[in-house]
Amino acid sequence: MPAESGPHGSHMPLVRISRRGEERVNAGHVWIFGDDLRETPSGLSPGDWVRVESRSGLPLGTAMLNTHSRIALRIVSREVIEPGRAFIARRLGEARARRAAAGWDDENAMRLCFSEADAMPGLIVDRFGDVLSLQILTAGMERYRQEILEELVSLYAPRLIYERSEGGARKHEGMPERKGPVFGDAAIATSVIETDGVRFLVDVEKGPKTGFFLDQRSNRRIVRDLSAGKTVLDGFCSTGGFGIYALAGGASGVLAIDSSDYAIGAARDNAARNGFEDRWEGRSANLFQELRQLSASGRTFDLVVLDPPAFTKAREGREGAVRGYRDVNRLGLSLLPPGGLLATASCTQLVDLSTWKEALRFAAADARADLELVAVGGPPPDHPVLLGMPETDYLKFAVWRKRRR
Repeated sequence: MPAESGPHGSHMPLVRISRRGEERVNAGHVWIFGDDLRETPSGLSPGDWVRVESRSGLPLGTAMLNTHSRIALRIVSREVIEPGRAFIARRLGEARARRAAAGWDDENAMRLCFSEADAMPGLIVDRFGDVLSLQILTAGMERYRQEILEELVSLYAPRLIYERSEGGARKHEGMPERKGPVFGDAAIATSVIETDGVRFLVDVEKGPKTGFFLDQRSNRRIVRDLSAGKTVLDGFCSTGGFGIYALAGGASGVLAIDSSDYAIGAARDNAARNGFEDRWEGRSANLFQELRQLSASGRTFDLVVLDPPAFTKAREGREGAVRGYRDVNRLGLSLLPPGGLLATASCTQLVDLSTWKEALRFAAADARADLELVAVGGPPPDHPVLLGMPETDYLKFAVWRKRRR
């Protein structure tokens, strides 16, 4: 995180942390847990911004405090800074410049701000054409909600800002959920976006998360480029991203499966929007059960895509998540003939790369399959990854070829 310039917030309360917390900050992480708080003034409220020092008095920066959350401090700067409109403007401007430097300044669908990865913990902003979808997930960012809205309007002149501040993160921060239009024309909640020549209708009110999964874009390109002439199964298809990219790449047919009726309907509409309806089939079903039935029937595919949701969002569920990855990939492999391709992903930040690959190894052994690596993917430039914060490197993706034994 770069050093800040500008006024210093020396009037802010001072919090000191343990040696372990200091080492964590110096290693590049921005989360400090409650166990590492050592001196905290009384009377502070969730979302207060504080100065942070080591126990020996070494300045460590500025953070948002919430002692009701397991993550008690979230570092926003290595320097002591003054929170407010100027800070918000600077951070959002830096995020915009970061994407422009990656060649993404003209993209009509992209993540404009990615929480800790853009040094704005708990703030997520996605652009879908002239509609912005906003999430505020921390009490510290909630303090400056109005300034955030004003700056987004100034920077991007959207027709609509729709807020999707929902989910467990708000609960952990002690805040109620909030959903609905907060700026602009409340009558529009949809926008047609185009990525890599493929069009999708995004519904920021009813769609998944902020409306559409933008983080798989680079990986969808990989699938597209491997799909010519192939039959494809698009598992956990959501609103159709991987399957429709596969059809754009020349796939002969796609079977898309998701447990959500809404997702299947949206994916069907997106297939038609791109002129692919004659090669697309959708089923609303439990994917695990459907894969078993397809395998029992002897049906095979040239390419199986598995993009499961996060199997756990809590540390206590990691073992179950690993079992889920093992089971779903074993079932996916059972539908592939020798030479077939498995494109598989994980978005569970609590399961790291090595653990995920170990689950894939067990899945391959269970399926009596030998696999060779074809391609490795990851997040696009609008989802920055911080070396010192593994949680930002949550998205794993790889394509494997099933060899003849």
